[in-house]
Amino acid sequence: MSGVWVVFPLVGPVRHSTVLAFVATVAILTWFRRSLLLGLVAGMGWVSAFEIAYQAAGTMYGRHDAMHLFYLTFSMSGWVVAAYVAGVRPHPGLLLAWSLVFLGWMASGFHPNLFDHPGEFSIAQEVFNMATKDGLAAIFVIGALAPFRRGQHAPAPSSIALVRRDGDSVRT
Repeated sequence: MSGVWVVFPLVGPVRHSTVLAFVATVAILTWFRRSLLLGLVAGMGWVSAFEIAYQAAGTMYGRHDAMHLFYLTFSMSGWVVAAYVAGVRPHPGLLLAWSLVFLGWMASGFHPNLFDHPGEFSIAQEVFNMATKDGLAAIFVIGALAPFRRGQHAPAPSSIALVRRDGDSVRT
């Protein structure tokens, strides 16, 4: 364990906040939706969606080549699709707000505070990383608990009919 990182065998370094957000996503969705499978699929869908966006930005900054991005996207996009099929439907407005924060991170230099560069740690960049990563996790949780459906509106309030003991009804 080093700073903001925990090192897993076979996996490598992962931020504490990523591990906590994943565990929280799985726990919240397992509890409220009563499905461990949905929690795991939503958690993996969130991690995969973030990694695809993160690696795409890294490719634009010259940190990765296009083939790396292609293979990563090809291998991880299935989790995003599986989350959608499982009913995780993030609201487009929340995704737009998230995109603006992510673009702000890119505009500020997109310094991801890599594990193997401990001397280049930036608190501001770490805040951007956590806001985008954990923000997307929250959007996926909201999308699983209250899925967005295009064209569906909340039903209009209806009147309530109360029935008195003498059989007459009163509408309110």
